[in-house]
Amino acid sequence: MSVSALRLRENLSVAFQRGKGSEQRTGPLGAPAVAGDDPPAVYDYLGDMQLRFMFTAPDGTQAVAKEADLQRLNLTPELAMTQATVNTRRARGAPKHALFGQSVYQFTGRGNADTDASYLLDRGFWRTQLQAFPKGVVAAIPRRGSLFFADAGDSAATEELARMASRLHHAASEHRVSNFLYIFGARGWEILGTLPAEAPAPNSAAGGRPRPGSRQPARESVEPYEEQELSLSLVASGQKTVIYCLIANFVLSAAARGGSIPPLIASALYIATAAVSLFGIVRICSGLGHGTSGKVLFMVLAFVPLVNLIALVYLSARTNRLLRAAGWRVGLLGAKAS
Repeated sequence: MSVSALRLRENLSVAFQRGKGSEQRTGPLGAPAVAGDDPPAVYDYLGDMQLRFMFTAPDGTQAVAKEADLQRLNLTPELAMTQATVNTRRARGAPKHALFGQSVYQFTGRGNADTDASYLLDRGFWRTQLQAFPKGVVAAIPRRGSLFFADAGDSAATEELARMASRLHHAASEHRVSNFLYIFGARGWEILGTLPAEAPAPNSAAGGRPRPGSRQPARESVEPYEEQELSLSLVASGQKTVIYCLIANFVLSAAARGGSIPPLIASALYIATAAVSLFGIVRICSGLGHGTSGKVLFMVLAFVPLVNLIALVYLSARTNRLLRAAGWRVGLLGAKAS
């Protein structure tokens, strides 16, 4: 796609990134964040966030949007926000969310997961949520491509959101976005407060080992998220194992038919591949929450012709749905954390 064909209104998109300054904004939109002769269209937004405008084609091709591009398209930064929101709905559909943790929701959609957070700008969606959550909606964008929210009237849910977002934010390194919680109400988005500091490990406090019977908030605060991450890691690694075993089987079959591998060695490799594949199936089932009977069932089905393909497709579909909902990038050879 040519550059001129890409830099159109209908291709304008937006993403959130971490601000470089120490000041925390309370207004909706600030001045350009980058100076220069031909600066990119990056603006200070609420809290410690910045908005970065881009041009994104349907095939995924991207280009940096410049301030000159917005002027050429007769768009102020505020109008550009509206245009990007409309484009996101058209390209990815209306905002959809799925339960991520304890009454904490995450956005799911089609296309580039890096723009999931741009749904924060979809005021129509958030006004609709006020019907279900009359006390407001608390949201967090701890890392790139991740937008989580919870009912402001549910203290347990907002505490879980804060703990989880803090954990994600501290682990995201260069992919961090915001260290704040935000609340949406009748006046729109406002800063609710900063994320809680990541609690130190129990042995890192002064004095060494904790006293018997003393509280250990670090373990309590991260345990739910660690369990969630463990499940995601299990299904992701299990899926990759199964995919690689299937590829290995195709290669072995071709080599055996061509006589490149002696029959005895081919049989041994088939057995080894099947064993590793079963290991992958067990990991997927564990991550999806299947009990022992479920694991045994899928292990048995793995040896039934045709039925094994249906079982693998079922497990793969559930795995992809879970990983996408958690913000992972899913490809032909498996998934990886975004």
